[in-house]
Amino acid sequence: MTVSPAWRRPLVGVVALAAGAAIALTGCSSDDDTATDSTASASTSAAADQSAGESAELSNAQAQDILRKAVDPATPEADLDGIVEITNPGVKAALVGYAKGSSKAGYTPDIYTVKSVKVDGDKATATVAVASPHAPAPVDMDFSYVKVDGSWKLAAAAVEDLASQMTGRGQ
Repeated sequence: MTVSPAWRRPLVGVVALAAGAAIALTGCSSDDDTATDSTASASTSAAADQSAGESAELSNAQAQDILRKAVDPATPEADLDGIVEITNPGVKAALVGYAKGSSKAGYTPDIYTVKSVKVDGDKATATVAVASPHAPAPVDMDFSYVKVDGSWKLAAAAVEDLASQMTGRGQ
């Protein structure tokens, strides 16, 4: 069966919504050992990068850790300032809304898997495989990151993209 491009657009929205909810339920992976190991590695890598001061490169593990924390409704709003580029209060509100809405849809954080990161100065693009129980295969999405005061953060543009996926589906 061939998948038409028109069918893929709603699929990307569903997958993005699923990805946000996936973060909320980190312990619900079908491969708990792999998910736990990946999360622990991401946390360790991110902590090491942050403790070392400025990190020239954004690792896959660090990008994944930032993304999963950003879309996890359990992440305190105050903590978002350290991992998300908050250009205005609307960015934080949009992210919190996305995290809560996608969580209610039953998706878990482990659906986001960073496949690669390309760094260009103080900007980076992570290609993320976003899995969904409603799609036959993961869909690749690009998420932008920026380095602010020596720390990598999920870019406000990435938050706007996520939030638009929910509003595009009428939720």
